Amino acid sequence: MNSFQRPIGEDDLHAYVDGFLDAERRRVVERYLADHPEAAARIAGWQRAGVALREAVAWKAQEPVPAELSVVRLVEARLSRRTARWQPAAAVFLAVAVGAGSGWFARGPGMPRGVDAVSMEAAIAYRVFATDRMHPVEFDAANRVELVAWATRRLGRAVAPPDLSKSGFHLIGGRLIATPQGPGCMFLYGNAQGNRITVFVRPMHKIDVNAPMRPVQAGGTTGFAWARDGLGVSLVASTPLPGLQKLSDQVRDAMSPET
Repeated sequence: MNSFQRPIGEDDLHAYVDGFLDAERRRVVERYLADHPEAAARIAGWQRAGVALREAVAWKAQEPVPAELSVVRLVEARLSRRTARWQPAAAVFLAVAVGAGSGWFARGPGMPRGVDAVSMEAAIAYRVFATDRMHPVEFDAANRVELVAWATRRLGRAVAPPDLSKSGFHLIGGRLIATPQGPGCMFLYGNAQGNRITVFVRPMHKIDVNAPMRPVQAGGTTGFAWARDGLGVSLVASTPLPGLQKLSDQVRDAMSPET
């Protein structure tokens, strides 16, 4: 069966975006996309996500690769992370992040660790999803109960979006975010001035199980990050908005585990 007879599958679409198809198969996929606008829209979304991710981590490419990183360790680390299947949007996010080729962000042991990793993941999530005015979240604020149940189930611990309405920010919704360390969750907020902030959370794994709040800047975002009792949190915005420290304090207090 030649390439013109074989049906177009998900592998073909991903290979098309990644530039791995030969010229003949690429033409077949392009004709398929011309006849299937929904698939073409998905492809366009993946491509936009890829551009945003590369921009978000481009600064990391300027940092030197640690000399102790060997090819064997890199391969082992990459294989060890292939253990979970997440929802489609999150899976696309992880696939693009791993294949972005921007510095050593996706190079196993050379990745940021602990709270540094949380702040980087929050920055990438913000750049990809918070700036999307069409479909930034999977569950909107009207479905908060479902969002809380879904996030709690996927992260393996109770998590809920804090109420920031007294500070002028209302919940827009949330979505699952895949990271090299496992699933995380992004809660998106907006205010009357059109500003958006995100609260990104995920379980910590041995490193920085507890870490004090500190200011962070990554991937064109600014904010704060910390960890408490095994939950890493980062609140970020695209600009140094007044009151981010106060908002972060509110989030930290609201998301502290109940005793």
